[in-house]
Amino acid sequence: MRHARIIVTHYGGPDTLQVIEEECPLPRPGEVRVKVLAAGVSLPDVLARAGIHPETPRVPYTPGWDLIGVVDQVGDGVSGFELGQTLAAMPISGCYAQYVCLPLRKFIPVPKGLDPAEAVAVVLNYITAYQMLHRSAKVKPGQRVLIHGASGASALHSYNWAGLLASKCTELVPRRRQRQSRSLALPPSITAILTSSRKSTASPARV
Repeated sequence: MRHARIIVTHYGGPDTLQVIEEECPLPRPGEVRVKVLAAGVSLPDVLARAGIHPETPRVPYTPGWDLIGVVDQVGDGVSGFELGQTLAAMPISGCYAQYVCLPLRKFIPVPKGLDPAEAVAVVLNYITAYQMLHRSAKVKPGQRVLIHGASGASALHSYNWAGLLASKCTELVPRRRQRQSRSLALPPSITAILTSSRKSTASPARV
């Protein structure tokens, strides 16, 4: 069986992306093969393609930070997942393909009923938000959190983590994104500060 995947032939813009066809990969012992339902497209993918991300693979490589897929085949010694089960993974590269093989430990199950395109938007962004709050800032319950660039995906997910910590948040939102922030129905613990530019004076506003 053959499948298609995207490769980055050299560092640069979108013109570096090419589609190739090849034999479908076979899972080795301890690996799971998934049929990819959705792959994330994020800023790290763009930075890696340009060759400026700290974890940029060597060219040629297949981009794609994270994926949602269904178990298609398993290698020897694999247990715990069933054929047809929906899984998520974040291998950092390799997800822009129809089929992907990864070690069993790289996967986590996805709850039933979730849309793959919506679920894959959670993987990298939620992990990034978790790392920023827990590993970098080490936020503790009751502390105040200031979030810059609060219209970005990871910042949006940071609200949820901060809410779980019972922390109060202040977000810095560009005025061009204020409509997006208002649509979020933010809890009372979050205050929005709308800014029109980097040089402008910020003014607090409840959204």
